[in-house]
Parts: sequence; C-alpha cells; structure tokens
Amino acid sequence: MNADGGEALRRCLPEDLFELYLETSRRTPARRQSIVLDNQLNELSAQPHFGPPNEGPRPHTAVHRRALRRILMVRLGDAFHPDRAVTGYEEDEGGVRVHLADGGVAHGDVLVGADGIRSAIRRQRLPEVRVIDTGIGGIGVFGRSPLTPEALAEVPPLLLEGFIIAADRTGNRVLLGAFQPRRPLAEAAAAIAPDVALEPVQDYLMVSCSVAPGTEIPSSSEWTLEAAERIRASMLTAIEDFHPGLRGVVARIEPLTMFAIPFGLLEPPAPWEPSRVTLIGDAAHAMLPSLGLGANLSLRDSGRLLERLCTAARGETDLVAGIGAFEADMREYTYPFMRMAMEHDQNFGGGGLKRLREAASSA
Repeated sequence: MNADGGEALRRCLPEDLFELYLETSRRTPARRQSIVLDNQLNELSAQPHFGPPNEGPRPHTAVHRRALRRILMVRLGDAFHPDRAVTGYEEDEGGVRVHLADGGVAHGDVLVGADGIRSAIRRQRLPEVRVIDTGIGGIGVFGRSPLTPEALAEVPPLLLEGFIIAADRTGNRVLLGAFQPRRPLAEAAAAIAPDVALEPVQDYLMVSCSVAPGTEIPSSSEWTLEAAERIRASMLTAIEDFHPGLRGVVARIEPLTMFAIPFGLLEPPAPWEPSRVTLIGDAAHAMLPSLGLGANLSLRDSGRLLERLCTAARGETDLVAGIGAFEADMREYTYPFMRMAMEHDQNFGGGGLKRLREAASSA
C-alpha cells in the first residue's frame, strides 16, 4: 500500500475501520524501499516506492489481503450480493439497469465497473479495448513462507528491511515482501471494531520465484497440491546457486498457500464520452504488477469517484459531468504509470511483452 491507496481508504471507510486497517498493516519496515540484490544478497540498488508522500508514525505499508477484504465488506449488509455476475446493462434517463447471469436485474443511478481486467461492463462500454495476455511465468506464482521463531533465526535480516528483489545474471529472481502486523489481527479487531471477525494470521513472507525452464504451470481450475509441490521444487532448481537464506525461504513456502496469477494488461484507452456508466481499477487501467501500483490506483479511483458522486448528490454539480471529471483525472494520473509498467518488460521475459502487444495490435 502507498499513500494513493491508503489515503483513499481514509476517505472511504468509517474512522474505526480505517484505524483497524492501519493497525493490521505491516509494522513500519526499516526501509520503505524496493531493494534490489544479487543472488548472494549484495545490494545493487534501492528506490522509494512510487506514490505521494507517505510519512508519519504509521505510514501505509503492506496488508494481508483477506483481512483488508473483510474490513471493506463487513458493514455492507444486504447491499452486498456476491456471485451474481453482470452480463450487460442498459442506460436510460433515470439511471442504469443491469442484467445478471442468474436472470435477475438491478437498477441504480450509476453503474461502476469494478469487475477486473476482463470486465463485462468495459466490454460493452469500450468494446474496442483489448486485453493483452502475458500468461503465467515463475513470477506469476505466489506463496507464503512462514516467519516462525525458527524460520526467523535463518532469515537474513536484510530480507525483512523492505520489498526485496533478488536476481542472478541469467534472469532468475526471487521477490519477497514481509507481513508482520503492527498488532495481531484478531486482537486489533476485538479492540477497535468488535463487529469485525478477523482470522489470526502468522507472520510470513510473500514469495514469488522463478521456475526452471519447461515447468508447466496449470490454470487455477487445474491447480492441485501436487502441482504446488512440483512448482516449489522447480523454484528451488531455478535458484540452486542463490544464497542459502533465500533458498531456505523458498523451501519453507507452504504449498497450500500457493496460487498463480495470469498477467495481462490494457493499452491506455482513448478518452471516451462520460455517462452514468464508469470504470475503475483493472477494468479501466489493468497493468503489469512490476511497479506495485494496481491495487493502490484502484483504491485511488474509488476515493476520487466517491468525492464526485457526493458532490452530485448534494446538487453541487451535474452527475454525468462529475463522472466525466473523475474519468479525466483518472486518465491523466494513471496512464503514465500504465506506460511505465510496460517499459518494465525486462522483469517479465526479455521483450516478450513487446511481441505480445504487436501481435494484439495486428490481430
């Protein structure tokens, strides 16, 4: 999390839930930087995370995603209807009617497409926008390596100082991010917002690691425990010459926590005419994760759109004009990051993204 995402949560959440988010975030690391190491833990470079100033006694750090989702959802009540996919919509002068996969409909003043990179809403709103698939490589597989007292005795302290990228000269790399909360999750929830039930979470390192050439990574529908164990073994093969501390972290990855994310991105869409249907997050500006900005920019969208909708609700501005102003701000702020992420293709396979973009544009 950076200040774009964290300060959007401040605007969107009640005070107690925002406080719970802060207290269940990672305690402030020694260095709030991305630190690049060679495979023997020699530091090569370091740079601050992207985003606005993020200072103070409790800066925005890292979160446990499941806990954050629970904090965001806990008080939505009967307004929350999961597992009802949107298939399309119709606009009229009075609002928007949404069609659902189960045959149901819903009607509202505004439709916000926050339905991800393969957004059904964007497909209708901006049909010319194409998803560029980049597939799943080793850096698309994630897992948790526990930070038990025994593991901590073997983890080099440098690996807990910031967000770590360790790489060798052949392109193999390990990405690490520690989660050590300021306060135990269940304890914080009981003290700050007793209606929020958060599961206890052991401290851990988030790990993503290269795999050996030729390793097959199954789709999520075909993912099994055996596949996870096989992929973890392939990771250890890929980094067999890395520092023992890094190999130990990868060896301790818990297979049941492993999952794969197929990466994709959008080319920045050309400006569109505003209406009561808008897009936020990956539905509007999906990008590669090389800058670590996707979730933060999605939350920034939420906070900025909230401000525009509240202004319209008070009668201070026209609704569609307010949505248009939000979209213009989103494009101006976000599109440069989309282009920067594309330039980080070297982190995802030595020019493969350029070929994928060229193929998509000529298809």
